[in-house]
Amino acid sequence: MSVLRRGLALAALVLATVCAVAPSGAAAHAYPVGNEPFRDEVFRTGQPAEVVFKFNEPVEASFGAVRVFDTQAQRVDEQKVFRPKNDSKRIAVKLKPGLPKGSYTATYRLVSSDGHVINGGFVFHLGEPSTSGALAVADVMQNDASGPALSVALAAVKALDYAAIALALGGLAFLLLCWIPGLRRVAGGSGEWAQASQAYARRASVLLLAAVNLGLATGALGILIQGAIVSGQSFFDALQASVVREVLDTRFGTVWGLKLLAWLGLGAVLLASPRAVPVLRPVSLGADGHVLDRPGPARLAALLLPATALAFMPALSGHASAQEPVAVLFPLDVAHVAAMSLWLGGLVALVALLPAATGRLEPADRARLLSAVLGRFSPVAVLAVLVLALTGTVQAVLHLTSFGQLTSTGFGRAILVKVVLLLGLVALGALNRRRTLPKLDAIARDGGTAGAVGTLLKRTLRAEVALIVAVLATTGALVGYTPPVAAAGAAVVNVEQRIGPLDLTATVEPATVGANTLHLYLFDAKTGAPFDDTKSITAQATLEKAGIGPLDIALRRSGPGHFTADAFQLTLAGDWTIRVVDRVSEFDEYTTTINVPIR
Repeated sequence: MSVLRRGLALAALVLATVCAVAPSGAAAHAYPVGNEPFRDEVFRTGQPAEVVFKFNEPVEASFGAVRVFDTQAQRVDEQKVFRPKNDSKRIAVKLKPGLPKGSYTATYRLVSSDGHVINGGFVFHLGEPSTSGALAVADVMQNDASGPALSVALAAVKALDYAAIALALGGLAFLLLCWIPGLRRVAGGSGEWAQASQAYARRASVLLLAAVNLGLATGALGILIQGAIVSGQSFFDALQASVVREVLDTRFGTVWGLKLLAWLGLGAVLLASPRAVPVLRPVSLGADGHVLDRPGPARLAALLLPATALAFMPALSGHASAQEPVAVLFPLDVAHVAAMSLWLGGLVALVALLPAATGRLEPADRARLLSAVLGRFSPVAVLAVLVLALTGTVQAVLHLTSFGQLTSTGFGRAILVKVVLLLGLVALGALNRRRTLPKLDAIARDGGTAGAVGTLLKRTLRAEVALIVAVLATTGALVGYTPPVAAAGAAVVNVEQRIGPLDLTATVEPATVGANTLHLYLFDAKTGAPFDDTKSITAQATLEKAGIGPLDIALRRSGPGHFTADAFQLTLAGDWTIRVVDRVSEFDEYTTTINVPIR
């Protein structure tokens, strides 16, 4: 019953951490930098042949939807998505010929190159705008039935996927680097040592198979949940072969499909023989001792190759392979996952596997085995911590553009949570290395029993496992956020938010120090039609940290609900704010503030 309670406690810790730091909705990783026709463009004669959306990074076309609707919510596109000029950053759909005059709403729902779902749209007009108003983009997109719960569920699945990888890869590494050398050093000739080795082998096989089962479950769930999120359906409505095929055609689905194959390969090796973990089997050489059977090169490769391949999968399906510089971020991510696996897999082996062996031994032999195995795990853990610190620091520098983003962005706050948890792990590890291990070594040399030292070690190791599970949960949530540097790397800042009862879309280009162009678009939130009842509109820019502003931005009317400022100056890099005030009558005005990072 105590094992069940501990398992439930760890599961609760994963869920609580994911819910605390997961994105509240789908974070946009690719975002639009333009479209054709232009937003609210009016065609006095004729019609465009196609609708094109342009993005700051590649988007998936195989599982995407670009749709164009008339005012009666009827599709007016040819329903076949294509890439203009084979540009991976553009996606388009042909329009049906001979469309009547009126207003039309174009929308997209796509998958960015790092697997995250993005959506949006705009309105254009053939002839005069429809008197009934165009369909609002928000109304068209509200048919999304996936809901935010699925985004949290996907973050939890990714956290469990990390845990499965860590258990498999870390468990095998602990076996080869710590358990075998430690056992060979101290094992005696009695039958108790053979029983201890066999007990560890049985439990290690169970743990590795559990990791395989967890990996298969999370892999399948990840593909199904991704299908529901991208298609905008509920989880059960998305349980269709066609949806799964569409997901597998995306980069996310391809990588997660390969991951399933790696898990199946590892599971097949473990099940192929009752001696799937042969290195743990003692071979009797007579009454005076035992030696450990060595795995053959083929069997060792069959175990390590799929487990090692799994360490590459998070980088292949996430930011590391979609954000520049890929040549730096990709190996950093692989090293980060490998180091985390060494640490977590080793800790779980110490807590869950080693007691199966020590429980078969006399107290004095128990202390000797603990000392030998922990003595080998300690430098492995130190190396893992150093690699985690180095790779984590470099990744943070590459993903963030300022220290302030550690608290001002969801991505930064998730990093802070992870850092705090890792510091707790380092503190517990330092306690064991500096105090507990020396005492245990002394006890082993003197032939004593672990006693209180063993109890303290057991408690600190369990605390470390709990903390590292929380770290994995945070990591699962972290991949749901857009790295701030990715959002700042494009040549345009695009902001959509409410201003009173209106929808405001603001673009700043090129969002760099010097001259910039500002476009403000106002739309009726209910109808999606351009709002043309503005009496006057003002904009002021402020860089609070530098004490600059407010600076007036001269706006001119460029069309219905469209205002432009040409070549206004932003003189320093930093997080600027632009305050917009829209006066609609003598007594009424609407105000909002938009954030504009300038690099």
